[in-house]
Amino acid sequence: MKPGNRYLSDGTLNPLDILLSDLGFKPYFDGILSLSGSDPILKSPHYLGEAVSYVLALDAVGAASIWKYRTGKKNNISLSIYDAIHYLHPTHFIWQSGYKIDLGAESVPTNGLFRCADGRMIMIESGPPYRKLETGYLNFFNCGNNRNALGKVIAEWDALKLENALADLGLPGCIAYTRNEWLDHEQGKILARTPVVEIEKIASGHPVDFSHESMSPLSGIKVLDFTHVLAGPRSTRTLAEFGAHVLHISSPYHRDTLAQNFAVDHGKRSAYLDLTNSKDLEKMRELLSQADVFANSYRPSVVERFGLTAAEAAKMTKNGIIYLSVNAYGHEGPWQKRPGFDQNGQVASGFAVREGTLKNPKFSPVFYLTDLITAYFAAAGMMSALLRRAVEGGSYHVKVSLARSAMWVQELGVIDHEALGHAPEQDNYPYKLIVEDTPYGKLSHLSSAITFSDMPDIKLFPVSPFGAHEPRW
Repeated sequence: MKPGNRYLSDGTLNPLDILLSDLGFKPYFDGILSLSGSDPILKSPHYLGEAVSYVLALDAVGAASIWKYRTGKKNNISLSIYDAIHYLHPTHFIWQSGYKIDLGAESVPTNGLFRCADGRMIMIESGPPYRKLETGYLNFFNCGNNRNALGKVIAEWDALKLENALADLGLPGCIAYTRNEWLDHEQGKILARTPVVEIEKIASGHPVDFSHESMSPLSGIKVLDFTHVLAGPRSTRTLAEFGAHVLHISSPYHRDTLAQNFAVDHGKRSAYLDLTNSKDLEKMRELLSQADVFANSYRPSVVERFGLTAAEAAKMTKNGIIYLSVNAYGHEGPWQKRPGFDQNGQVASGFAVREGTLKNPKFSPVFYLTDLITAYFAAAGMMSALLRRAVEGGSYHVKVSLARSAMWVQELGVIDHEALGHAPEQDNYPYKLIVEDTPYGKLSHLSSAITFSDMPDIKLFPVSPFGAHEPRW
């Protein structure tokens, strides 16, 4: 053992140990897991480096557990907090043909915190932006598409009235609550008693073992990826990184951006289906009936409209399905159908107020938090459910949410201001890149932050244009 490292076996990685127990990986993992480095590595009162290290390690142990179950082979796992921190914002480490590519959400006028008439701050967010949301805000506020114009109109609203008015229109919006306010909030109370990764058995069935071809932990696993934005598709990219066959489905008329594709769709094949077309919808159901995993990050109304809910999916397959649902504020309660992005989760949960103050909330130092933490939780939940299906059979509904992930980060505790010392305000630590040939030319992205002692190399499918492949396995 290396001096200065912390080990799972010595009790110094207790939050990770709890997650491993909760997700059922501990009986399968008998290797050594070590983490080098500790917080604070950024000027944040939250344990950001350790939080992302824990969830990356959780995914690694999930893959190692399945590999041990399938082959009997043991793995030791190591990672550095200085490599892991980049995985809190991997979208900032992408280059195409030598040119930096970024989502640019930080500079979108309809993304940000604005002060209301009662002095409270409210967060609105339209994403990259998505035209429907951006247009929705501008029509509602009847103003120009710039922060000054938006700020003047929002300053005339009471925060709670505006929060509710936006919700009625299906537009993301939330007050910057303190942590205590959120824990007293009806939705916050529900999330506080909800596991950060919910795994619900929704149907019984015979055990379905992994295939006999053990080329990788998830070889032979078919993942039907019906996700968008970042959290959902990044979770299925993680499954692809461990050998799953991932088929991403999107509408030809409602695609994510090119930058998002570069960020989260490595390792997947990509096909179009227009689910408003009856033949395409039937094809989607046919694909689902043959899948092991169905991942969804659209709002509940979408899968309800097309008959693709968890309960309906469980009836479509003979072998049981692992069904993932990702949303903003949890899967029960008055906010379960409200839309929201990464920063909405930071703001509603109290994370942003603790990063700054009630009058001046701030996002994570790297802008992102909940999308990526939630993605890694989702991947771990799906791997846990696949193990359960192999052992006891059945179908499982895995549920995660952005706000609950932000709450988990807060539950790790806070760092005293004095202890922050000279911690940098930005992530300027050295990074390692992989450069690969793709249909888009040479793409550079982060290399893995995890080192395994005995895991096969997995050749990932290069990033492909949306709709580049046929919708078939």
